[in-house]
Amino acid sequence: MEDAKKKMSRGKRIGLIAGAAAILLVAAILVYAFVITKSGYWFIAQFTPDTPEQQLSFASASDTARTIADEGFVLMQNNDSLLPLETSPDNKTKLNLFGMRSISMVYNAGGSSSSNVDSCVKLEDALRGEYGNFEVNPDLLYLNYNFYKTGKVSIQETSAPANKSASEFIEDATNKILPEVPGTAYSDTALYSDGRTLLDHAYDYSDIAMVVVGRGGGEMVDFNVSELQLLPEERDMLDAVCARFEKVILIINSANALEMDFLKDYPSIKSVVWIGYPGQTGVESLARILNGTVNPSGHLADTWLNDNLTSPAARNYLPLADDGTWDKADAFHYTNAPAQFDYRVQGDTVGHFVQYSEGVYVGYKYFETRHDTDPDYDYSADVAFPFGHGLSYTTFEKDIMAMNVENGVVTVRVEVTNTGDRAGKDVLQLYFNPPYTGAVEKSTVNLVAFKKTNLIEPGQTERYSIEFNLEDMACYDAAVNKSYLLEKGDYIISLRSDSHTVVDSETYTLDRDIIYSDEHDGKRSTDLETATNLFDDAYGAGDYLTREWNAEARAFTGPREEDYTAPQAVLDALTWTAPTDAELGLTEADLPVYGQTLSDAIMLSDMKDVPKSDPKWDAFISQLTLEEMASLSGNGAWQINNIDRLGVPRTLTPDGSTTVTASMYAGAIMGEAGCGITYPTPVVTASSWNSDIAYLMGTSAANEAVSYGYAGWYAPSMNTHRVPFNGRNFEYYSEDGVLSASAAANVVKGATDNGIMCFMKHFAINDRETGCRSQLFTWASEQAMREIYLRPFEAAVKEGGTLAAMSSFNYIGTTWAGGSSALLKDLLRGEWGFEGLVITDANLYGYMNPVQMIYNGGDLSLDVMAAWAGGIGHGTNILEAAQNPDTRIGATRSVYEAAKNILFAVSRTWAVK
Repeated sequence: MEDAKKKMSRGKRIGLIAGAAAILLVAAILVYAFVITKSGYWFIAQFTPDTPEQQLSFASASDTARTIADEGFVLMQNNDSLLPLETSPDNKTKLNLFGMRSISMVYNAGGSSSSNVDSCVKLEDALRGEYGNFEVNPDLLYLNYNFYKTGKVSIQETSAPANKSASEFIEDATNKILPEVPGTAYSDTALYSDGRTLLDHAYDYSDIAMVVVGRGGGEMVDFNVSELQLLPEERDMLDAVCARFEKVILIINSANALEMDFLKDYPSIKSVVWIGYPGQTGVESLARILNGTVNPSGHLADTWLNDNLTSPAARNYLPLADDGTWDKADAFHYTNAPAQFDYRVQGDTVGHFVQYSEGVYVGYKYFETRHDTDPDYDYSADVAFPFGHGLSYTTFEKDIMAMNVENGVVTVRVEVTNTGDRAGKDVLQLYFNPPYTGAVEKSTVNLVAFKKTNLIEPGQTERYSIEFNLEDMACYDAAVNKSYLLEKGDYIISLRSDSHTVVDSETYTLDRDIIYSDEHDGKRSTDLETATNLFDDAYGAGDYLTREWNAEARAFTGPREEDYTAPQAVLDALTWTAPTDAELGLTEADLPVYGQTLSDAIMLSDMKDVPKSDPKWDAFISQLTLEEMASLSGNGAWQINNIDRLGVPRTLTPDGSTTVTASMYAGAIMGEAGCGITYPTPVVTASSWNSDIAYLMGTSAANEAVSYGYAGWYAPSMNTHRVPFNGRNFEYYSEDGVLSASAAANVVKGATDNGIMCFMKHFAINDRETGCRSQLFTWASEQAMREIYLRPFEAAVKEGGTLAAMSSFNYIGTTWAGGSSALLKDLLRGEWGFEGLVITDANLYGYMNPVQMIYNGGDLSLDVMAAWAGGIGHGTNILEAAQNPDTRIGATRSVYEAAKNILFAVSRTWAVK
């Protein structure tokens, strides 16, 4: 009996121990989920219904997406005026849809800009709905539905597959390219009982075929050359469809420019419509373009080629293997750089390079200049559709009425008349051809300004004044004057319908050189400080392309053998050590005041309208402790820390650029789950050529952000479409700096005017994905950097008023961009007058030193792991440097400035009342 009692007692003890352990485990989980991290709040938020404000912002944003698509989709070709198609609710035109992307469209791509596309409107629904009023062949839908779901050829009735969201983390290959129904299916006589083929039945249904081809994309993705060509399965499909149908419409669902040489093989393809990634409601715009309710007015933001390798930048993007794919194992790796096997770098090696050997001849600037200066060059063999190309269902006549130059401002008066029979909008594109002496390289065709017209009725004439600054035509002379330069001579200002087609022109003659330096004519009107060389160390091997078009230049051959050996400066740059206070000449007198208690505490709300130059900002920052400053600066992944005692709110900063969203990773860190709509990809916004559309997009994104409690937005992205192969081109605007600058500045302004802190990214010269997280050294001329790649960021600061920037993974010359004083201090803050904060890109890699960051103008580390580990993340590194006797003063001064920059930016958001 006593033994039994002992056994029961032992059993009870085990039960109690197990129960206690379970309680402790649950407690630990709860503490981790709700105290150490915010993941518990994010989990609960998944089941919280949207508020009325969020529902309203969603509906409004959906309208905005449709408006962007209305003006941004491009009618590239319309032979025989096949489009628009006549249809009505009472007499619906029937359509045959071909291509897997017709039923599984790319609405967005992957990575940090990924979004949930479950509710995005499907193409077949848009066509059959009120916006389209079409009927769609059900057998072809079932064919694609079945093949998508099972891989089998069948026209058995089945339901449509759900929309597929691209991954936030690892990109699925089918998000880039979907397998097509085998070409043999179209001649299969076994699908119908009458022994006739699928195409026979389809033609009986309608004599109109619409084929959709598409490409996905994503972060850490680069397209092989063949992946942007017509694929064998797609060719099989077009062979079959175009042999049976004479009226074929091609829809291109790709943000990256495809090679278009195949069009000549298919005269049945009458019409081509480019839609990029259409987002939430963009396919409803496509339906309205097809039926003529919307007259297309978009124009291309990139040059579309017959062969993408004809761009000189292509040979310097990645090494091309014998099989025509990129050799990503090589990826221009320095052969004498150390191998590094470390989870913190992308791949197994560090020390890659990329050379911008084409110089200023990027995109259309190469093709147009080569055409204008090389009599042996065959432009039409290379260029399928020029930059700025776009058709309408109506026609326009336009000319320059007058041009006037006064007080450094050029005003061009343009008259445009709708000579067709439909109301429509046109884009007035102004380009300039500067004088050329050979001292500084220049394109013969340079976009300088543009204007989207109003909706002009048939027969009506409208007049527009388009202005730009004379200094906007200045080149950057890095070799002699080390400044911007407007050379004397004739400047031909042309009105064009695209980069290639001149409509009218005027000439302005400048009688002397204007040199924008302190020694000569002073700084440009828009600069805070005079621009001068800052990136001589990024010049690299030189040998930049000139109008001699030397076939042996690196622009055409790619890197030479000697380029693969890193100079000592590169090897030294693989590591970084903080300079000592003694090396910097710092003394105790240079130490800022911090950690003090004021008799009358200053709250952040008191600083809302205080200029940054006001000494009150130093008084406010002086209240922060060293630990608070280090924590604020070192732990900034998708949020900025709160300091309750000073009224500093916890500021949430979700991802972009195609959405305002709490992705799975960011949401768990922020403790929020609010997800906005998916907007049409930014290149669609750029293709609208409409600054008002870009501003509307920024305003809409801001309204969504505010409704979810977000005060920041990791967007917009404004790197350059240097080549079509970058998997992140969907996040960026254009190959052209001026067009990108307009779109970027207006999106930023729209959001900033509504209290949102935009993080313009990725600053800067970050135009390749492969190896960019493995210490990628970028070599470029300062002229190309300033005239093309930096221009959107400059406009986002000067015109958009951005409050934040995200630095990039790559090195510019021998310095990591996130720790480059030349980039973040001298250029961004000094020349351009930026006053906000700079955050790193995802700080997962060992070379992204947070102490280097604060010493050189960066402020906030996007420490991805800190939120999961608890503590202050990279703030620990910063605090150690500030407590180290050798670096105490320099590190403290640096983190003090970082804290000021961060809190100034936060004070300007809606979160601070």
